[in-house]
Amino acid sequence: MVDPATADDAAAGTPALLGSLRTLRETAQRIRDDLELVTSLDLPVVESATSTAGDITLALAADATLGDEGYELSATDRIAISAPATDGIFYGAQSLLQVLRQAAPSTVFPQGEIRDWPDLTYRAEHFDVSRRYMSVEDIQDEIRRAAWSKLNVIQLMFNQANAFRLYSPDYAAAAPTDPGQRYTQADIAAIEEVAADYHVTIVPEVQNPTKMQPIAGLGGIDRSLASQCGDPSTIDFTDPAVVTWFQDLLDEFIPWFSGPYIHLGNDEVPTSLASCSYLTSQLGAGETIDDLQEEYIASLKATVEARDKTAMIWVNNTRIRPGTDVLIMNFGAESVAASMRSLGYQVVDSAYKSGPYDRFYISPSDFEGKVVPRGDIYAWTPPAHANNFGQVLAMWGDDLFFSETDYFIDMFDGRREELAERTWNTAAAGATFATFSSLIGAIGRAPGVAALPSVPETTDGQPIHAYDFNSTYTPTAATHYPGYWKLSLADSVGTLHGNGWIFTPNYPVAGRDGNGLGFGAAASQSLNLGGYRIAGAWSTAFWIKRTANSTNTVLLRDMDHAIKVEQSGTANRFGISTYGGANYTLAYTAPLNTWAHVTITSDSGGTSLYADGVLVDSIAQQIPLPLGGIGGRRSFGGVLDDLLIYAEKLTALEVAALYGTYAVGTPVDLAAGKTATASSVKNANPDRVASKAFDGDSATRWGSEYADPTWVQVDLGQSVAISGVRLNWESAYGKSYKIQVSSDGTTWTDVYSTTTGDGGVDEIAGLSATGRYVRMYGTERGTTFGYSLFDFNVYGSPADLAVGKMATASSVKSSNPDRAASKAFDGDPATRWGSEYVDPTWIQVDLGTSMSINGVRLNWESAFSKSYQVQVSSDGTTWTDVYSTTTGDGGVDQITGLSATGRYVRMYGTERGTGYGYSLWDFNVYGGP
Repeated sequence: MVDPATADDAAAGTPALLGSLRTLRETAQRIRDDLELVTSLDLPVVESATSTAGDITLALAADATLGDEGYELSATDRIAISAPATDGIFYGAQSLLQVLRQAAPSTVFPQGEIRDWPDLTYRAEHFDVSRRYMSVEDIQDEIRRAAWSKLNVIQLMFNQANAFRLYSPDYAAAAPTDPGQRYTQADIAAIEEVAADYHVTIVPEVQNPTKMQPIAGLGGIDRSLASQCGDPSTIDFTDPAVVTWFQDLLDEFIPWFSGPYIHLGNDEVPTSLASCSYLTSQLGAGETIDDLQEEYIASLKATVEARDKTAMIWVNNTRIRPGTDVLIMNFGAESVAASMRSLGYQVVDSAYKSGPYDRFYISPSDFEGKVVPRGDIYAWTPPAHANNFGQVLAMWGDDLFFSETDYFIDMFDGRREELAERTWNTAAAGATFATFSSLIGAIGRAPGVAALPSVPETTDGQPIHAYDFNSTYTPTAATHYPGYWKLSLADSVGTLHGNGWIFTPNYPVAGRDGNGLGFGAAASQSLNLGGYRIAGAWSTAFWIKRTANSTNTVLLRDMDHAIKVEQSGTANRFGISTYGGANYTLAYTAPLNTWAHVTITSDSGGTSLYADGVLVDSIAQQIPLPLGGIGGRRSFGGVLDDLLIYAEKLTALEVAALYGTYAVGTPVDLAAGKTATASSVKNANPDRVASKAFDGDSATRWGSEYADPTWVQVDLGQSVAISGVRLNWESAYGKSYKIQVSSDGTTWTDVYSTTTGDGGVDEIAGLSATGRYVRMYGTERGTTFGYSLFDFNVYGSPADLAVGKMATASSVKSSNPDRAASKAFDGDPATRWGSEYVDPTWIQVDLGTSMSINGVRLNWESAFSKSYQVQVSSDGTTWTDVYSTTTGDGGVDQITGLSATGRYVRMYGTERGTGYGYSLWDFNVYGGP
C-alpha cells in the first residue's frame, strides 16, 4: 500500500548524497517482487491513504532522528514502514523480509516497533575489476547481496597496470579487444539500473597517475615518465598536455555514472620519483614531490566538480593533503586515518588495527597476510569521530588475472555481512560471532540470487585443469594489456592460468619432463590460481621431488583448506587440512631427491593417496579441493611437475593407467610405421597416402581431397595408453577438428577438439586415453584446400603387455584363490599374488605372442624379494636373464632400459627379503609388438 501523497517522491525533503532517486512507487515494486521471492505471496501494489488488516503500507515522512537512511517499522494487525527517503523504506523492507525468511513457511510477523538507522554513511565493497574481469551479471548479483545486508556502495576499480576495462569508441585502443572482457556505456547503464533498484551507489575508480601502462601510450604518444625518470608506469602528471589529456579521458567516462563520487586512485606512486631530477627541478623552495601531486589532484578535482561530482583518492600516509572537500579513502595504517580525520578530512577507512596489513582486505594472492580473518570485522568497533565517513571491504586481484569470480564471492560471503553489521550499528557487538553467523545463515541468500554453483562433476576421466610448467603464458590484447607481464604459466586444458608475480616460485627449473616449478622449504612462494574449490568428488595427480625436509608445508591451498606435502606434527607425511579446524594425515612420505608420482582422490567416502599408481593409504575424512594457489607462505621444498586437476574421483584402475602413461622412460611415438587409412587421398596420389603421415619422415605428407569432413587414422596394433598427439600440418590445415580414439575402429570417443586451429604444429598434451585406433577427424578446413599432415605422432608410454594375460607361479600361499598368480596381472593394485615361504620361487606371464620388451615394474607387498632375476623366454622352458639384483628393498621396482624379446616373462626369486614368502600387487611388462 503506497501513500499516494508521496508516491512520486524519492525523499520527504532533499535526497541524501548517497541516496537512490527511485520513487516510493518504484521502491514499492522492488519490495513486492522480493517479497514474492521470499514468501511466494503475490501481492499487488496499490496507492491508497487507508489500509486494512494484513496490508503493508509505505510512506515518506520527515523525521530528523532517523537520518537519511533510517526507517520506522510498526507491526500491529498490519505493517507500516515510514522513512524520510526511499532508501529507508527499502532498508525497512529488508528487515521485514529477513524476519519472514527466518519464519518460513509462516508469514506471521511479530507485533512491535522498530526504529533503525545506520551509524556510518559510506558502507562499501570494493572490487578490482581491472586485473580480472567481472561480468555485468556477477556485479548485478553482488549489488543484490550488498543491498540485502544494507551496504550502500559498490566501488569498481576499472584500471591497473594490466588492463583498462572501460570501452568507448573514442578510446577504443585502451580496452581489451574481446567485448566480453570490457565495459561499454550500455554495460555500465545496466549495472547502474540494478544498483538504483537496490539503493546502492556505484563509485567508479580510475587509477592514476601510476599503474597506467595500458593507456599511457595511446595514439603512439608516450605520456609516461619513462625517459625522464625511468618509470614507464606513471604518466607525467606535471606536463600540462598530459594533464589535459587525462582530464579529457575522465570527461569521457564520468557521465556514465550517476553517483556523487569519482575515485581518482592516487595509490602507490613510486617513492623513487622523489629523487628524479626532472621532477625535483620543478620544485619551489621547501616543496616536495607531494606538492606536485597535490597540484595534479587539484586539476583533476576541477574536472570532477565540473560534472557536479566529488573527488575521492587513496592515501597511505598524511603527506598528500588536497582540499578537505576531497573524500579520503585510507589504505594505510589506522593511525593515518585518525590523522586525516583530525586534519578535517572525511575518511572512508580500510584499516582496523595497527599492523602493517591489518585491513579489511580480500587479497588472496597473499592469503595468509592480506585477507581479514573471519570474525575480525564483527569484533571491531569503528572509531567514534565526526569525520569517520565509512568503511570499505576491498578486494584486490593482484596475481589473480585469470581467477574465477566465485572464488572471490565465496570470501566475501560472511565478511560482507560482518561489515554491514558493524557499519550500521557501531556499538560493540552484543552477540557472539557464532550466534551472529547462525543468524546470517538463517537469513539466507539475497532474494533472486542463487547459491554459488558447485564445480560440475565429470565422468570422462579427463582433467579440467592441467599444468605441465613447460612454458610461460602471456595473454593477448583480447583480455589484458600484454606489454607489462611477468611470470604466468598456462593451464593447458582450462583457463585457470597460474601467476607468480608477488611470491615468485623458482622457474624455470628442471622438471621430470621439461620444466618444473620449484619451491624453497617453508618459503613464501606461490603460483596463484584463484579457482573456486571443488566441493564434490575430485582428484589431483602430480610428479613431485622433495629436496628438503620441513613441516606443515603446502602443495595446494585456499583460505579455508590445504593439501599438505608435510603435515604438521608428522614425519614429513602428506595430509589434508581445514584451517581453524582439523589436520588429517595420509601415510605417505615423498622420497627426497627422487621423483614420485602422487595421485590423491576424494569423495564423500573419504580420501585416498596413491604413489606411483599404487594405493598407499585411505582415510575417512575429506575436504574440498582448494584451488587458490600452488604453494603459499610455507611451500614445500622441491619441484613439482605435470599437475592435473579432476572434478571426479579416479578409480584405482584409472590411477594406475595414468601412472602407466609415464611409467617407463619418456613417451614414444606409438604410431610410427603403423597401418594408416584416410577418408580420402588427393587424386589417389601414392605420394599423398595416409601412411606418409606415419613414416617418421617430415618431408613426406598425407593430403586429402578438398572436402569436409575428412579423417585420417592409425591402427596401433593393440590397445595402449595415450598421453599426447602431435600434428605437423602442411599449409592445408584443419581449423576445426577432433582427436578421437577407438578400441575397434568403429565406435569413437573424442579426447580433444578445437575450433581455432591455425596450422603449424599442434602439440596436444595431457591426454589420458586408452585405445587401439587414433584418428584426426576434421570438420572445417582452414584453407580452401584439403587437409594435409607431414606428421601424425601418437605419444604414450609403452602399454602394459601383461595385464589380463595367463599367469602361473611355482606356489600360491595355502592355495588361496585370493593369492593366485593372476592377481598380479589383473590391473587392480588392491589385489595380490602371494607365495609359500620358500626359495626359490617364481611367477610368470604368457603374453600370447612374442613381444619386444623394454621395461618391467614390480609393485611389492611387504613380503618382497631381496635377490631375484627378471627372465624372458620364447617357449616357457628356456629362460634368459635380462635383469638381476641382490639388493632389493621392496616398494616399487621400476626396471627400465631393457632390450629383450619373448613371449613369456617371469620374476625368479632366489632370496626373500623377509621371513614370509614373495608377494606382488602388480607385475607390469612394457613394450610393444
